Amino acid sequence: MPLIRPASLPLIRAAEGGSGEIGQADAAARALRADYERWSRLGWGALAYLGAVLGTLVGLATLEAASELSWGVGRVAVVVIGCVALIVAVTCLLVLHRLWRTGRRLTIAAAWWLRLPFRTGQRSRRAPFWYAPRTVQYEPRIFTRTTAGALLLLMAIFGLSSVFFTDAARMPLLTAAMVSIGVISALCMCGILGGIMRITSGLAEADPLWAGVRDRVRGA
Repeated sequence: MPLIRPASLPLIRAAEGGSGEIGQADAAARALRADYERWSRLGWGALAYLGAVLGTLVGLATLEAASELSWGVGRVAVVVIGCVALIVAVTCLLVLHRLWRTGRRLTIAAAWWLRLPFRTGQRSRRAPFWYAPRTVQYEPRIFTRTTAGALLLLMAIFGLSSVFFTDAARMPLLTAAMVSIGVISALCMCGILGGIMRITSGLAEADPLWAGVRDRVRGA
């Protein structure tokens, strides 16, 4: 599955180069948002996250258990299982990184196209535009991502707080696994919520209230 559709690439390059045509701004923003908000991207992210978390937990917990076994076929088998699990975790982390990088390009470009008509003066900011940036959170694909971000925050707190609730001296690898899960969850939360914030920021460009507050803050 391509993480960025071929049709989106010219729109991204135009946004990155600042050379887009105002007449195609709305269509470009819709296309880029549709590309980013695909259920398939969210599904791949969920699978990669589960693979990274389970691979890390199983891998380090298995190696922890192997350290208590005497040398023999059993210990070798356990070590091999642990190493395979860690390889799966690393592979899934690479997939998550690719999803983050491509998602970042898509949302930055989408926000640029959303802002273009207003920043060039071709379209005026009006009170009804106040509505869009405040209701986008309830669109099914955005709401699902927001919910996922909230769950990732809970997982991050759970994983990182394990330092205070586990015997790190007696189970160092298991504690490291829980902390790693917390870090992975925190990074994924930042990635998924960052994309939503960029889209919301692009929509907010049409809001005269938001634009006025922003300009006053920047002027200060």
